[in-house]
Amino acid sequence: MFKFFKNSTKFPKEKNKDLIWQVGDRLHYLNHGNEEQVNLTKLRYAYVQLLAGEPYLFLFDDHQHYIPASSQGFSKIYPLLSQQFGFDDHLFFDTIKKKEDCKTKIWIRPQECNYKILHENFDDDSEGFEVYTEPKQFISWDITYTDLEHLHVGHRYTSAYGTPYFKFDYPVRIGNLWLKELEIYCDNIPPHVPIQEYFTTIYDESNKDKSYKDLRGLWLDEENYHADDYGYEREDQCYLSFDFGNQISSSICYTYDDENGYDDGGTSLHFYNQRVYPALLENPVYEQQIEITELVKLKNNWDIKQDVRKNAAVKHIPTGVKQQLGKSSGIWFDRKNNKIGFAGRETSIIFDIDTIEFFEIDNALPAKGAGYALLRINLTNGNYYYIFEANTYELDPYAPKLASWTNRKVTIPEAYYNC
Repeated sequence: MFKFFKNSTKFPKEKNKDLIWQVGDRLHYLNHGNEEQVNLTKLRYAYVQLLAGEPYLFLFDDHQHYIPASSQGFSKIYPLLSQQFGFDDHLFFDTIKKKEDCKTKIWIRPQECNYKILHENFDDDSEGFEVYTEPKQFISWDITYTDLEHLHVGHRYTSAYGTPYFKFDYPVRIGNLWLKELEIYCDNIPPHVPIQEYFTTIYDESNKDKSYKDLRGLWLDEENYHADDYGYEREDQCYLSFDFGNQISSSICYTYDDENGYDDGGTSLHFYNQRVYPALLENPVYEQQIEITELVKLKNNWDIKQDVRKNAAVKHIPTGVKQQLGKSSGIWFDRKNNKIGFAGRETSIIFDIDTIEFFEIDNALPAKGAGYALLRINLTNGNYYYIFEANTYELDPYAPKLASWTNRKVTIPEAYYNC
């Protein structure tokens, strides 16, 4: 291999002032003077790409890295990377000689197959999933994240982007599909709500779309299906969704190489719990204690922008509030319980005033997009929630009442154009 490079004069001239170098398992490079790093232990795939006629080595390690082939030191670093990972050097050099912008995959990390299609005829995929602990545990789709943690079937971790996840430590069976490394997004997940989404990426040994086709064959009649009835199948991407019944569904997505996308060899697989849980909207303790000190009917019947599946503060509109509002939306102040509530068409959201930092009303003027106004509550813990959306300036008149009831600042920035 090194003899091939020694006899080659095909590398681009290193006219770029930025440097590239390697220290251990980290590849360092300067990007307009800023130092970037590639974690080579996490490298998933590599491309050579022509952008505006200039060749780049594109590397992905959970982050995208475009490294100019004209960087100082590139001709020394590339052979080392090629030897370490087994890059397709002929494709690399053939691509950089082309005249038009293009990209070519020169390496992808081999993946073990992490799924199996079982031959037994299981019909419980609409009820839950089986975890291969010893003994096995069948878990209902209705389980909450808090209850799941107590089963000790997985662990929580944080990604390189700072996002928290939960990963099962054991294989899982969902219907006739056996798979590894099922995960859950844990960012602001409500502990009281049954888990809404599970996901993983499945691979077969070929690092191609066989995994997608296997799942399509598992959940569809291959001879009689029409992709448009379930999603779409295009040259750049395929996406299908499936209904298991009882408001449980799944989706599969495979992305191919195209002008904007990169093929990582995996099928993105998601499971969704779309069940409605009316009990989550009940608020019996507050219903017994509520005192409506003051109430304001809003000019229009605006809906609450929050969903109980994402925000535990969303509840039924209290009976006393609903009686006074009729079919209108409104805001009420409860001095006795130090609360403020916002009622929409069907639901309300209630806050302890002590948890509120300030309110903000944003106004957007119509331009390329429509005009609108948003009422936002910023909490002392750093979270914030959008409550109402209205037409531009329609929420401004309610600012004085919010300020007087809560003794909190209401900011109304200058309106901006919705470009």
